[in-house]
Amino acid sequence: MSDRHRRKRATIAANLEAQTGRTLAEWAAIAGQAPVEGFMGTVDWLKAHHGLSHFQARLVAEQRRDAAG
Repeated sequence: MSDRHRRKRATIAANLEAQTGRTLAEWAAIAGQAPVEGFMGTVDWLKAHHGLSHFQARLVAEQRRDAAG
């Protein structure tokens, strides 16, 4: 991952907490309860049911996927 990509992810994560009051880790736990399958299913669910932006939802879904192994 490039430095630019790392900085972008860090900015999205910081904005996520500032805008929602929940950390990336908290959102990843919520994503783990999604009644959908797959990465994009989780992204779409987060956007539709929690109002996250596309990039916020992707970051959360990536965090969830990486934590699950």
